[in-house]
Amino acid sequence: LDASLTMVKMQSSMAKHPRAHVDEDFWELHNEALGFLDESSFTPRSDGSRTVKIPAGREETPGADERARRNQTRLMLAGAMLIGALELNDRSSVGIEKGSAYGAVILMPQLARTLGWPIKLTSLAMSSFMYHFISIILQGWLLTFISKEERVMDAFSGQMYLCDFGAFMESCEGEACIGPGGTQITPPRLYSWSQWATRNFVRDSLKALFPSHEHINSLVDPGEYGVESYTCRLLCCIIFVISVVPEFVLCVNMAMLLWSTPCVNEPWVDIDVEVDQDVPRDHWMDMTSIGVAGMSRLWKLVYTLLVFVPKCLLAVFTAQAGICFLMDTAGVDDLIVNSVALNFLLGLDELVTVTFMADDAKKLMEKCNDFVLQGEGEEKETLSDVEILEKYYFQQKQSNGGWLRTIRTFVLVECKMTLATACAAAFFVMSYYSQNCVVRGGRWVSKAMYPPKSMSFNVLQAFLPWFAPLQIGDEPYWTYDSS
Repeated sequence: LDASLTMVKMQSSMAKHPRAHVDEDFWELHNEALGFLDESSFTPRSDGSRTVKIPAGREETPGADERARRNQTRLMLAGAMLIGALELNDRSSVGIEKGSAYGAVILMPQLARTLGWPIKLTSLAMSSFMYHFISIILQGWLLTFISKEERVMDAFSGQMYLCDFGAFMESCEGEACIGPGGTQITPPRLYSWSQWATRNFVRDSLKALFPSHEHINSLVDPGEYGVESYTCRLLCCIIFVISVVPEFVLCVNMAMLLWSTPCVNEPWVDIDVEVDQDVPRDHWMDMTSIGVAGMSRLWKLVYTLLVFVPKCLLAVFTAQAGICFLMDTAGVDDLIVNSVALNFLLGLDELVTVTFMADDAKKLMEKCNDFVLQGEGEEKETLSDVEILEKYYFQQKQSNGGWLRTIRTFVLVECKMTLATACAAAFFVMSYYSQNCVVRGGRWVSKAMYPPKSMSFNVLQAFLPWFAPLQIGDEPYWTYDSS
């Protein structure tokens, strides 16, 4: 029978009969939907509904077929409840970043504001701002040093950008095989930057000591500088981006929190009416309910300028600096170690929170409930068995466009983090190529390198290079020569 028609019959039977008859009608009508019963199995009732003809002897002891039918329907109900629980977990909500200084700096001032700025909560609010700025300064400082190493110190050492030097050397031909030293790259002549710089120094020293020996160039081969494994380097970049993407997600959640919550000051703490209030003092924390609520536009402006913008900038520049650092790493072992070590930068705010933040602040953050954007109150929803099956089972089993909905759910819901990671990795890797490399002979090679005029390097030059550009010399110390 048509599933939708059967559901109408079920709803009609539910409306016409008291709860005592629901279970029997529920089982038999769903057996009809499954095809176990036909029309001859039903007899009309005086009120217009139908009942099932139960053969003699089956009223007290159900047979094997009937037990199988009831087990099948019970399985359907269990599946519907499972799907409903999963959809409840997927409902849209936003909350603070628990376990981080970014979450504490939002929660503590709002709790203090709600309760009229008492001494205890005001002190926690002040400490949350202090630790928030400490984590920002530490992470920004480390990123500045990494950027200085890449843009200043490497330039003073004569290093060029690695780009695709040495990539796929076994299958390259012609100009695509020329390394930064101007000779053809081969596996026996491939070295890391430190090794290649040392070998060049030895050759140049011999030429300076013995200028009359013109055959030194032919006898002393410094080799070439290039990446040992292009595939490993790309894989390590993806692994690093996987650890960065959750930071971008937290930035999006913070933006949604600031945008979606009401623009009026609302209380962030209340009495939990579902908890027994006649309890001793050591259970008073359980009697309260803490949750994200509205805040004024002034508070949202403060959080946007002091919390949201710094967090987003640090996430972007951490990803950019990390990808640049990995793309300029030639050795396989160094690539693997550095891809994991760079994750330390992303956890500085949690480290500061765990080490310095008061235990009271940590407990309050853990207790804070999210702000529900859609489906508020669904966790308290009470449905009958028929309504559960109709809402969470039969709608999932509909055949019209079922595969299209399945594919759309798979791509947009289940794989959204995978797609975000792939897009972020492609974006930052291509940013490295576009900023530091040029195409020669069908592959990426380093652009001409110019020495900086000074070792001085500040935060503006690290984070805003278009606003505070690095001062460099007029003559390049290295240019690519494929001849």
